Amino acid sequence: MIDTSIITTPETAFAVLPEAYYLRNVRLETGFVHERKSWLSQPVITHTRTELKTLHIAAAKIAAILDADAVIPSGAAVHDAQGQLMLPTFRDMHIHLDKSFYGGPWEASLPTEHSIADRIAQERALLSGLLPVAQERTAAMVRLMQSRGTTICRTHCNVDPVSKLGNLEHLKASLERVKDTLEAEIIVFPQHGLLASDSVGLVREALASGGVGYLGGVDPTSFDKDMEKSLDTTVALALEFGVGLDIHFHEGREAAVPTFLRLMGHMEQNPQLRGNVTFSHAFALAELSAPELADMVARMRALGVTLATAVPLGRQAMPLREIHEAGVDVICGTDSVIDWWDSFGNCDMLQKANEIARLQYRSTEFDLSRSLGYATGFVTPLDDGGVQVWPKVGDDASFNLLPASCSAEAVARLPARGAVFHKGRLAHAGRETSLAG
Repeated sequence: MIDTSIITTPETAFAVLPEAYYLRNVRLETGFVHERKSWLSQPVITHTRTELKTLHIAAAKIAAILDADAVIPSGAAVHDAQGQLMLPTFRDMHIHLDKSFYGGPWEASLPTEHSIADRIAQERALLSGLLPVAQERTAAMVRLMQSRGTTICRTHCNVDPVSKLGNLEHLKASLERVKDTLEAEIIVFPQHGLLASDSVGLVREALASGGVGYLGGVDPTSFDKDMEKSLDTTVALALEFGVGLDIHFHEGREAAVPTFLRLMGHMEQNPQLRGNVTFSHAFALAELSAPELADMVARMRALGVTLATAVPLGRQAMPLREIHEAGVDVICGTDSVIDWWDSFGNCDMLQKANEIARLQYRSTEFDLSRSLGYATGFVTPLDDGGVQVWPKVGDDASFNLLPASCSAEAVARLPARGAVFHKGRLAHAGRETSLAG
């Protein structure tokens, strides 16, 4: 019996499992059940078939998938998954791990008069005071993230005249401590405007420091008041340092669409950017007519543009399903985690899948199972035809165990994560879970 009560931090969680072990009673999806109903003309998917299996985990991989009653070698470490469902690890691909109220005293966001401009002014006043507690706040967010089943993320990090490179230094140190249980990419993010805050030099210094995968940007028209210069400077920096781009677009179509087109023009001129640019938020896409959206999405797909979304509620619904089904990569994220920008944010990517399902899919077994992909980077146990495609021998042993009968139930009911694994290491175990020998 493993005493999971000692599992309090990502740093200590992985220590309780050896490099090689067996997991018994793991529930895997094996196919869809089709049934004919008297009131319907065609058979429909009513359930998902599952089987209990034994998994051999070794060297961070799924080394073997065995029958439930397979004979385990004498002396091998064996643990019981208790019939829980195995799902791919979740991915939070748009989060700000470098700054938050989370992990400290409760503070709700304040009302604003001028929206983003007010938030930036408030942030300037807060950042220097938050730097001394930044690493403990980041650690708290990582624990929250992993408790919700996420072990892969992409995090923005402020580079600005107030914090300078302080946030980047603390974030790198924080991520280094959890590198065995969290796979993270860093985006250097001039939150206060690249030109407006005169941050070009700081951004260049941050990129030169290494360990950075992307350069961010935000609303070059409204922030920097010069869309072309702001965007061209950002692109030049990305090309100089060989990083990708992740630009936040909150503006309406009048400002955003010309920016989309100019950025995609840069991608056409610079093949190294293709497949390496993300449009984050991009609310203007919801304002386009159906023909306009189809044209925009076709160009995005051709150039390999990714759309990142935090699944905004309370505004015109983003056409996420249409964009995904048109062949554009759609990635989801938390964005803020209980900070001055937003009082919400719980790092639960399964909840994001649930929200998209409720907004744009039917509540059927099939549609709910497809919606899971928004949490997992579209790694799903079954493909659209019901063929098992995950897990396979040789896959990374990065997965969740949940008390659910299938993906559809998990998306609909949002069960607590029973245990969370990253490359074979135990990143989180719920209080109700005991991996028994």
